[in-house]
Amino acid sequence: MKNFTNLFRKEVVEQTAYNAGIAVDRFREVYGIECIAKLDSNENPYGPSPNALKAIENGIPDIASYPDAGTTDLRTIISRRHNLPVDQIITGNGSEDLIPLIYDAILHEGDNIVTTCPSFGPHEFAALACGATATKIKYHDDWRFPVNDIIEALALKPKVLMFASPNNPAGSAVTEQDFDKIIKALTPDTLFVFDEAYIDFIDPDVSFDAIEKLCATNLPWISLRTFSKAYGLAGIRIGYALCADTSICSTLLKIRTPFAVNALAISAAIAAFEDKTHLEMCVSNTRKERERLSIELKQRGYNVAPSQTNFLFFDCKENGDDFAEKLRCKGILTKGWKEEPYLNWLRVSIGLPEHNDAFLKALSEI
Repeated sequence: MKNFTNLFRKEVVEQTAYNAGIAVDRFREVYGIECIAKLDSNENPYGPSPNALKAIENGIPDIASYPDAGTTDLRTIISRRHNLPVDQIITGNGSEDLIPLIYDAILHEGDNIVTTCPSFGPHEFAALACGATATKIKYHDDWRFPVNDIIEALALKPKVLMFASPNNPAGSAVTEQDFDKIIKALTPDTLFVFDEAYIDFIDPDVSFDAIEKLCATNLPWISLRTFSKAYGLAGIRIGYALCADTSICSTLLKIRTPFAVNALAISAAIAAFEDKTHLEMCVSNTRKERERLSIELKQRGYNVAPSQTNFLFFDCKENGDDFAEKLRCKGILTKGWKEEPYLNWLRVSIGLPEHNDAFLKALSEI
């Protein structure tokens, strides 16, 4: 069998592949059974706003033409929502598309980035692919944010600090007090990338405006947002970044593909962004089911991380991949975690009530 990996950079060849889950059609083909509940990718089971679907339908006749490379209409609406200039906003093919873009633009071989553990894989992998090193700061056993350890790592002036809040896969959110400590410890030598993909699911009593705090500093920062989660547009891939300064956006645009976001995604995102009623319905129902499922898992004796997202992370008491496979054989898709020391942990997305009931039923059976 031919092998041409010698042509590629060692850092890329040795990189761990991202565990992206399995599509429903592919699952049906491989396992020969129907998918009862797809709870492995943190998708919105309520789907996107009906207005977004209508916008996609209306845009179909124009798909022979390239979209607006600047996504001007969408960035204008985002600008008004966040009270930031349009030229401090950049869009991408999902917010995760912007992570390697940022690293490619800033990292040299041997640079160091700091992130948390556990974390969203590309926060680490995309940096390693650039020849950088990654310092991973582990959460406390009670899922408190490791603020003091991060501050200690920042003293060494890493090139990038990147972490998500709420965290993926744990679901826990950084407190306002700890966030303030992080900002105080940062210097202009470190780019702070704050991944807020799950911000819409945070309970109001623990929510705070990170962008307002960051704008009050002279620090370089980027906030990542997505339409894949609460807005239900995961399949058409669109996200955006808010940046501290126009210089960050203009630099990233030099290496981003010219038409990174397709026309249907732009139209759908605009419609979804403006439909606050649908968003509030999805978030409210998800929070209720999140609480119900968390209580049920705890009553069954599982250690469940405190979540401010649309998923739960719990210790399944055996290898997470093996446990997820048992669930797949019953038509329930979840994700076993592959990151040390959380190999016995499983992440389950919050679905519709009937999906969550099916998960609990399968859990009892195995």
